[in-house]
Amino acid sequence: MKNPFGFLKEKKWIIIVAGAALGVFLIAYRPSSAPDTAAQEDGFEKISFYTETLEERIEDLCRSSVGIEDVSVLLTLDSGSEYVYAANTSENDGTGTREYLIVSGEDGGEPVRVTEIYPKVRGVAVVCTNGDRAEIKEKITALLSAALGVPSNRIRVSS
Repeated sequence: MKNPFGFLKEKKWIIIVAGAALGVFLIAYRPSSAPDTAAQEDGFEKISFYTETLEERIEDLCRSSVGIEDVSVLLTLDSGSEYVYAANTSENDGTGTREYLIVSGEDGGEPVRVTEIYPKVRGVAVVCTNGDRAEIKEKITALLSAALGVPSNRIRVSS
């Protein structure tokens, strides 16, 4: 006797193969709705390193030029890094459209980064020995204003 449900055996294999293919596709090409936390952490580490390096250099500068021994510096920055990408701009049509140069990589197409602009220093706080003396405050303020391009009203010196 012939099985009346024999067609299910044939379709069962098609359904299994299609399901497996769909599963492989979803695993390989799953959409990412969350931002790339590795890139965020990398950016944060870069900015932290940048800030710490600047603080150390300012401390060394204050020690060597003003002649103070004990110095601590705290910097505040305007924002995070800004990236500049290679682009072709077209203003012939009046819209000022911009097309970015894309190269293929491991994760697909990526824009070509030309440079990274580090954040500007917003303010500087310096705590040092004799920082309450007017001549020390004036020397450090003028030195840091010239070195960092920060207005003197954004530099505070204390002891």
